[in-house]
Amino acid sequence: MLLGKERAFNRWVQEHYRFLLRAGWALTGSRHVAEELVQDTFELAWRHQKQLRQAASAKAWLYQILRREALQHIRAGPAPVSWEDEHDNLRQTDPAVLDLRIDMLRALQQLSAAHRDILVLFYLQDMSYRDMADALEIPQGTVMSRLARARTELQKLMKGTIES
Repeated sequence: MLLGKERAFNRWVQEHYRFLLRAGWALTGSRHVAEELVQDTFELAWRHQKQLRQAASAKAWLYQILRREALQHIRAGPAPVSWEDEHDNLRQTDPAVLDLRIDMLRALQQLSAAHRDILVLFYLQDMSYRDMADALEIPQGTVMSRLARARTELQKLMKGTIES
């Protein structure tokens, strides 16, 4: 019986891995840290799987776990990010595109955690307002207003980066 449960969990991990990795990378600015956070997230999900009430809420539930782990990591004082190391796999990409991606990651890191969360969930994870509200444990109206403020703040940061 346990073997079947492990197989089901492994399929579940495969289904959600990319979502969590992208979210973790956007939240921390580091692929290496994101990979560690994803591992921690799945380990916690395995231990506390009874807390997931509905399978349809899995994405929001996993994001909650990942977000808490990322916040703990950030509070602990993360190591400085080497943007060159983070983008080794993108070296063959058009330099202008690569520069824009790096600028975007840097701008995301300058945002408050609340604004970064909203933008990551909306743009990188393509979550609905309802799913974002569930993941962040806030009302939908707060999601919409926070998203508007986050967009404005990101535009200001990107405009400053592009003009520099």
